[in-house]
Amino acid sequence: MSSILAGLDIDAVSEAARRETRNREVHLPPTGVYRWWARRTEAVFGELLDRASPVLGASLEVLDPFAGGGVIPFAAVRRGHRVRAQDLDPWAAHGLEVALGLPGRSALERAAQALERATAPLIARGWRTRLEDGAEGWIAHTLRVAVADCTGCGAPQALFPHATVSALRRKDRGGNEAWLCCSRGHLFRGRHDLAGRCVECGDRVEPRAAWLPRRRASCPECGRVEPLSDRAGTWRWQIALVERTAGRRRELGQPTPRELEQATGWEPARGLGVIPEGQETRVLLRHGFQRWEDLYPARQRAVTEALLEATGELDEAVRPALRLAVLGTTEMAGHLSRWDRWYLKSYEAMAGHRFNLTTLAVEPNVWGTPAAGRGTLIRRLRLLARAADWLRDCPPVRAQVRRGTSERTGLDDGSVDLVLTDPPYHDDVQYAELSLPLRAWAGLATSVGGEAVAAPGRRSDTYRRTMTGILAEARRVLRDGGRLVLSYANRDPEAWGDLFDALQDAGFAPVGCAAVHSENERDQVKRGIRSCTQDLLLELAPGRWAGPPQVRLPEGVEGAFLRIVADRFVRIGRLEPGWRDDLAAELGSSAFLARR
Repeated sequence: MSSILAGLDIDAVSEAARRETRNREVHLPPTGVYRWWARRTEAVFGELLDRASPVLGASLEVLDPFAGGGVIPFAAVRRGHRVRAQDLDPWAAHGLEVALGLPGRSALERAAQALERATAPLIARGWRTRLEDGAEGWIAHTLRVAVADCTGCGAPQALFPHATVSALRRKDRGGNEAWLCCSRGHLFRGRHDLAGRCVECGDRVEPRAAWLPRRRASCPECGRVEPLSDRAGTWRWQIALVERTAGRRRELGQPTPRELEQATGWEPARGLGVIPEGQETRVLLRHGFQRWEDLYPARQRAVTEALLEATGELDEAVRPALRLAVLGTTEMAGHLSRWDRWYLKSYEAMAGHRFNLTTLAVEPNVWGTPAAGRGTLIRRLRLLARAADWLRDCPPVRAQVRRGTSERTGLDDGSVDLVLTDPPYHDDVQYAELSLPLRAWAGLATSVGGEAVAAPGRRSDTYRRTMTGILAEARRVLRDGGRLVLSYANRDPEAWGDLFDALQDAGFAPVGCAAVHSENERDQVKRGIRSCTQDLLLELAPGRWAGPPQVRLPEGVEGAFLRIVADRFVRIGRLEPGWRDDLAAELGSSAFLARR
């Protein structure tokens, strides 16, 4: 039999992947139905499925044991294959199940209109306002600053992170007006390219100044310097600015008395549970957040609760989709979402695959406005409609989603043609922790454990053992002549060591490998850091493979790094004791790891 990767047009696939990563929701609309982290591209996995059909059969039985964001199941459904998608995380499994079963656009739009009518008075109470010229409009965002007391003298201090709080216009649209603040936290209008003077205390302010370097606050009264976490017990949130919109117009100004009143008096009723100790949650606990509801202002919580209750009155056919859209807005947690001061937009609480910790947080208008608002309900409803159109153009969906560990799939021996997957990349993303607030809102299980994820900075065989169990199950369900194809990227030799040991222990033989482009280097979270831009696609067969594995890798610094990795990949089944130390030494001296 031939290799699936043998005829892959690497350059064409890589270029298609580049285009897709720059606007995933346009190229694969179902990815906008629910939040997931570290999604790969349909451009890559769709092409792999197209290449697999001539080798394994026109109609394939496909298993993805790490379904996550659903790219592989969506690609398989698009091509009419039967797919079994499984994930341990209940948020991923729930989101994928809803996404694959979306009703049509017209039903979704009618349900959205009904939801809007039912909650319109509440939305107006929360965010209806007037612009500075008297025009009727909406509050799009409410920016709050953390105020905390110095542990030395007890003086309260507004903890603005930078002297330039926000430009008044996007950086790419010109203008230099901005909201600035002095070290005491007094706000005033000025320019982001010239020093100004605080109108309240007269201090000279350099717009480029950072008031909280390395998360340390300096008291302007007594001079005490201390970590923000030392003040955690005294944090309270004060409204600093509001963004208003009318049609396509936007303005950013200090809150009016009416707008301050709108943000108060809300009485959310639902508790979301205690934040557990974890790798990513530790930063929340250290800075005073104890429960998941602490991440949300009362208005955001109360309106979200009302929207979820209103979805219960909708028809059963559309209810799961509308409910999922409402749940998705909770990623914009109003005490964690970060404001981009140069481009006037918010970033979700888990941006960068971490929980943000910011002292200038932004609460969205949950419903949203036409002119502004990432992650709002109005935008999520539009994404649902586009995803429904995408599914309408697919063959009848033949997919089953299973929740739970993929060490047990429930499938018969030899019943799968292709295991195609994108497993967790060692310790890169703590998926379970990031999904916890979404799960808390959804009423899903919030236990953490059993993931194929390593703890950062710790030597442990947990990842290898879990991967071995899952890969052994994959080998059991693969038919004779079937294939395992997976993508992987990591800078850490430990990650490659654990993966290759697991593949060898599970009884797989290497067939071939190839590298394709995987990342959007323009992403805000990837700028200025050393990251992999190529995924290594690994093809393996259960048992033995006749003939030498084929290797197709790019030139350049990253290509040389991957060539060292591939040299060990082709030896799977023959890896001898001590091989990991040799790999670590070679990779450690590579130019790719030394690059900055």
